[in-house]
Amino acid sequence: MPLPLTLLFDPLCGWCYGAHPALAAVDAALAPAWTLLPTGLFAQPQAMSAQKAAYFWQNDQRIAELTGQVFSPAYREQVLADLATPFDSTLATQAWLHIVAAQPSAGLQALHRIQALRYVDGKAHTPASLGRVAAALGLDASAFQQALQGGWPAQAEALLGQARQLMHTHGLNGVPSLLCQGRPVPSQLLYQPAQLVDYLQQQH
Repeated sequence: MPLPLTLLFDPLCGWCYGAHPALAAVDAALAPAWTLLPTGLFAQPQAMSAQKAAYFWQNDQRIAELTGQVFSPAYREQVLADLATPFDSTLATQAWLHIVAAQPSAGLQALHRIQALRYVDGKAHTPASLGRVAAALGLDASAFQQALQGGWPAQAEALLGQARQLMHTHGLNGVPSLLCQGRPVPSQLLYQPAQLVDYLQQQH
């Protein structure tokens, strides 16, 4: 049987983006049974400021150094420097949920594409930009954008509630968090692809 893994995440979490190489390595090596659960951690508007942008960029450089993930100049100049747009993962989380409702097996790929839209392409998460992500995954962009305008999809409340309950049960304070057969995986392994694969193979 495939190894059951549960990932708790927020699409605007830089460390979740940093974990992608390790998660992709696990996906390729083990073909696990994934359950991906958004937590809604950043799904409330936070005003941006020059100080907050500088803090995010400094943190992003730590993630890049540790994981090799790209945080592009376009992201710094077009996303972080846009102080008029609040820091809010609501739309990105809604987009991910709508994509996965239509393509249940695309959870990990959809998450990475939504992350890369921000961190690599330097594009804000808008209905249009997220519609292009959906189209790249085989969805009809106009129908997707229409669904996105409707807000949270039907399954959102249950999935967010499940994620928050798991965080409470296991005393988890942040994301990403990975559970293997219901037990938390040491967080440092999420940034060490080979070590994470080895650890999970031992759990199987």
